[in-house]
Amino acid sequence: MSRQFEYAILALGETIAYERRSADDKRQALGVGAAEFLLRVHRQMPDYLRPPFHILVLLFNAWPLIRKGRFFYQLSLDDRLAELDRWRRSRLEFRRRFVEFHVSLALFGIYSNLYGQDYQHDPVVTGAPARL
Repeated sequence: MSRQFEYAILALGETIAYERRSADDKRQALGVGAAEFLLRVHRQMPDYLRPPFHILVLLFNAWPLIRKGRFFYQLSLDDRLAELDRWRRSRLEFRRRFVEFHVSLALFGIYSNLYGQDYQHDPVVTGAPARL
């Protein structure tokens, strides 16, 4: 994976985490966790999906060059939030779906990290099978 791709995913994860922040703002840690989760998902994609998604992330990262003269990861947090919102409200379907896909994955990663202990449980002991 290219450095631009990783920077874009890190900035996207941080932006999504900030957007969904709680009162005890741990944006940096949550953003890194979300970005790591997104990178893991991209690495585990089937071979035929990895290149198109890689290109889409690079396109997303380069899109602000037109308006701001900077890549997405180089923008201030406020500008990244505004850019994410522009993609979310775009008339172009692929832009809306790109944001929807990455936000839902990032949120899944964030909440899995935050509430992961909820999923750990002791095995349920069952009795003898019922006789019919």
